[in-house]
Amino acid sequence: MLLKTIILSTFALAAMPEISAVKTAASQIVAPAKPEITVIKDLNANTKSYIYFSLATGKEVPATDAKTKNWDIAFSKTTIATNSGTSGPGEGGAIVLEKPFDQVSDAPKEGYKTDGDAGFAIPGGSGNSWYKYDMSVHAILPIPGRTILVKTASGKLAKVEIISYYKGAPEDVPTEESSYYTFRYTIAGEDGKF
Repeated sequence: MLLKTIILSTFALAAMPEISAVKTAASQIVAPAKPEITVIKDLNANTKSYIYFSLATGKEVPATDAKTKNWDIAFSKTTIATNSGTSGPGEGGAIVLEKPFDQVSDAPKEGYKTDGDAGFAIPGGSGNSWYKYDMSVHAILPIPGRTILVKTASGKLAKVEIISYYKGAPEDVPTEESSYYTFRYTIAGEDGKF
C-alpha cells in the first residue's frame, strides 16, 4: 500500500505542470480580450468624389485602389458606400441598427445589404439611416442610438458610429466646414462579438 501511494504521488506531481497549462489555455479561450475601439477625426469627404477607408488599417486608401479589396467604406458628402456590389469587388455590405453603439455586442451573421442599382447598403436621405437634416439649424446631425454594422471587403464584421459631420466635431452646428466625418468603430473578434 505504501508503494502504491508513493507511485501515485510521484505521478500526480509530474502531471501538475500539464494540468496547469491546460487551465491557462482554457482561461484564455473563455475570456478573449475586447476588440479595440478606434476613433477617426475629421475624415475629409468634401474634396474628392469618394474618400476610401480601410477599417482594418484605420487609414485612408488612395482612389487608385477603388477597384480593389483594399478599402471597406467610402464617404462622399452624406453618402457612405461599402466595398460590395456596384461599388467594389469586396465581400462588403451593411445593416443600420436602431441600437446604441455600446449596446451592440454581437454582429449578426446575416441580413447585410450590398450596394446596387436600387441604392446603397447604407441608405441616403434624412432619417433613413445614420443622420437627419435639422431644418431649424440647417444641419446634418447623426441620429442618436443608430449603429452601422459593416461587413468589410474581406468579410469581417465591424460596428461604426458616426459622431459628427462637421470639422472639429463642434457642439454648435452647423459650421461652414461640413463633410468632415468623426466616427468610432471596432472590428468583431472571430467569435462575432464586440
